[in-house]
Amino acid sequence: MDYIERSITDKIISRFQQRRVIAITGARQTGKTTLCKNIIPAAIDKPFKYYTFDDPDERIRFKNSAIRILENIKEPVIILDEIQKIPEIFDPLKYLIDKEGQNKKFIITGSSQILLIKGIKETLSGRVFLFNLYPLSFSEVNQRRGKLIFLNKIIEQKGIFKKDIEEISLIPSDKLRYLLNTRDKLLEWGGYPAIWRMDNDDKGIEKIGWLKDYRKTYLERDVPDVGSFTNPEAFILTQKLLALRTGQILSISEIAKEAGVAVNTVKRYIYILGATFLCFLLNPYFNNTSKRLVKSPKIYFPDNGLNRVIAGEDGISRGAEYETWIFSELLKWKELQDIEPEIYFYKSASGLEVDFIIKAKGFILPIEVKSTQKVNYADGRGIESFLKEYKIPLGIIVYQGKEITEIRKNVFAVPDWLLFT
Repeated sequence: MDYIERSITDKIISRFQQRRVIAITGARQTGKTTLCKNIIPAAIDKPFKYYTFDDPDERIRFKNSAIRILENIKEPVIILDEIQKIPEIFDPLKYLIDKEGQNKKFIITGSSQILLIKGIKETLSGRVFLFNLYPLSFSEVNQRRGKLIFLNKIIEQKGIFKKDIEEISLIPSDKLRYLLNTRDKLLEWGGYPAIWRMDNDDKGIEKIGWLKDYRKTYLERDVPDVGSFTNPEAFILTQKLLALRTGQILSISEIAKEAGVAVNTVKRYIYILGATFLCFLLNPYFNNTSKRLVKSPKIYFPDNGLNRVIAGEDGISRGAEYETWIFSELLKWKELQDIEPEIYFYKSASGLEVDFIIKAKGFILPIEVKSTQKVNYADGRGIESFLKEYKIPLGIIVYQGKEITEIRKNVFAVPDWLLFT
């Protein structure tokens, strides 16, 4: 598969025309460099100068002479890739941005969100638009680059109506088959662009090799940017134990006991994994009239392909794998919206759970996840309880089937391929 256009491109270009600096963060190999070198400069029709600080020689050059190098660049667009590797550059960069006015524009990228944001807050505050670039989404691999999907439609119209149910029957069978195949590939192999360029790898040997190399590079090059540790084996074991719990409520003490390390060590490892985009924490839902029923967050390792090599032969359950994929799609969708939605999970004192709660544009949408091709009346119990307690008009169950079905009053089963298309 050739280059896949990214949904966030138009939003980035629009903001770049408004401000002199944009920053793009994201895990290694999500497509930041391709976007910066090939897509954005071409879209704004301006030549550029590119530097990557993955190159140790460039880091040394810029540490010694950053202002001189930057001042001598003639091109109107300057791209500084993996800038978190040279934090000393932020002060010279601020100087040049203020000096040059509108004559120069900058694109900076980083694989560590925490370090990049720290540099921005300390020296470039108010000068930068910040974007997160994640691995490929379902709509992107299906070449639907827009930010609006069926999920947006549900939120905008605050409901699912007869015409929505009827329209699904009009989708050609060959298109539906293609959508289901791409969903299954995302579920199995994740969304890193390199994986989607391996068209002739039916047995997955090349994909597994790439993912193992990715993890090795991550441990050798990305982790040291964020923090150091004296026991790499403990970090690798903790990473595996956490990945095996993707989609579960996090118990740090349990992980510490299994890994044989201190609680504070586990917290530091989670900080490193979060700063480098390998894991995310999802907070529980509450409102002003209710106490937070669960204090601990859920943890997600959002790329199922990478999870295969982290978890190893122990594997991740099918249900957790599917819920993790839905979370990753919601995460990517959230980044595209003009007003960023909020995402939570819900668990009541009696044990009723709803996997995701979306707050967007004044609307609350509970979403339950079922890794099955059919759902039944019993599957809607948690959502129905949530609707009654919080007086919410609609809830959905996302599943692997082919049709929209109302399984309880105002509780609809919606196919995954439709929700994210």
